[in-house]
Amino acid sequence: MFEHITKEFIRTHQFQAEVPTVEVPAQSFRLMSARNLPPTDTELQLELRGKFVEIMATTFKKNYATLESCCYISEAAMRKYLNGSRPIKPEVVARFCVGARLSLEKTCELFKLCGHILSPEVYRLDAIVVDTLKCGESIQDFYEVTKAYGLNEIWKSWDKLSNTS
Repeated sequence: MFEHITKEFIRTHQFQAEVPTVEVPAQSFRLMSARNLPPTDTELQLELRGKFVEIMATTFKKNYATLESCCYISEAAMRKYLNGSRPIKPEVVARFCVGARLSLEKTCELFKLCGHILSPEVYRLDAIVVDTLKCGESIQDFYEVTKAYGLNEIWKSWDKLSNTS
């Protein structure tokens, strides 16, 4: 899966965009049974929060300090994601997946639940996520590479937090 995504590919490829934006397409449905309708964004976010909780329990042993050092996501922010008061966006999923060192298959699943199909040929951030996971690199490596490509927006909350300490 994604064998062609390498550091060289990231450096030379012409991406359509740097970072994905998740937009909900306008859809209309006939009145029918709810089981025939696709899941709503709320239902997908709920399922995504459940997956985050599972990974928090298994990978991070429910330890927010470990999560913060591995994913660069503060305890306060993670609590807001998990209780649903803040939506989980693709850049959060990227940081979480890299920090937890998830498989590409699991990463694709989590991105899909936040409303984004992992597309490393289209988005530079996605390509960096894929390459970081394939190479087994750390969140610090991910941070440095994304910063080197000017993807500062995904770190805005983290930089603000880390500059205050």
